[in-house]
Amino acid sequence: MKKLKNSKVNPLIVFILIFLICLKVAVGGSSELALRIHKNKKVDLASIDSGIDYAIFDDFLRVMKKVNLFIWCSKLQIQDILNWWLKVPNITFEVLVWCKLNPTPQTNNVWLPDVEYCLYFREKGVKLNKGYDYKSKWYVSGINQKDKAIYNHPSIKPFELVKRHLLHTTQKGDLILDPFIGSGTTAEASKVIGRDYIGFENDEAWYQVAIDRLDGVTAKEREAGIIQQILFDYKEV
Repeated sequence: MKKLKNSKVNPLIVFILIFLICLKVAVGGSSELALRIHKNKKVDLASIDSGIDYAIFDDFLRVMKKVNLFIWCSKLQIQDILNWWLKVPNITFEVLVWCKLNPTPQTNNVWLPDVEYCLYFREKGVKLNKGYDYKSKWYVSGINQKDKAIYNHPSIKPFELVKRHLLHTTQKGDLILDPFIGSGTTAEASKVIGRDYIGFENDEAWYQVAIDRLDGVTAKEREAGIIQQILFDYKEV
């Protein structure tokens, strides 16, 4: 981020923020479901369960010509994020939701985890494109288990939802920045609809998944290829 010049991005940052501080809720039990939840919260997402330093928002503000920003977050982060961005002049916001048809059936004195939240911030002068299908603030689908399996990422967002958001808020030739690229959903959607993109990813495994995805290779196909190569090398020896 520090290497990007001021106001380089034109005009959208898609910021995928999945630091679910609510992951600290205790998970118990020995059922298959309980073990799967524990793995997701304590292993797959272990590196991002403690939140981030919101000072990184200063860099986002620095590189955007005008604020045009999506932030996926947990319910517990909404107030802090709103407080930060609504200090910026001429900013409006919307609360968008992804409603899941088949959430994890956690029902022990809690609400079902069937909603994910996305905050959208827009500076005065940023254009929203026409199209009734783009305008809904909610999106309904399953929990995207298929894409999770294909791309080996624990918090992947629906491709069609990401594409819809980009079609609504960007123009052809715009440069999209996703500084937490994960499995590459934002990059692939940008590529499909004719937008340029930049993505950052610290995790080497997910970085490779994103690169492969843009080359039309799934994580499962790469794993199969690696196994085949190992077997081939073994036979050669």
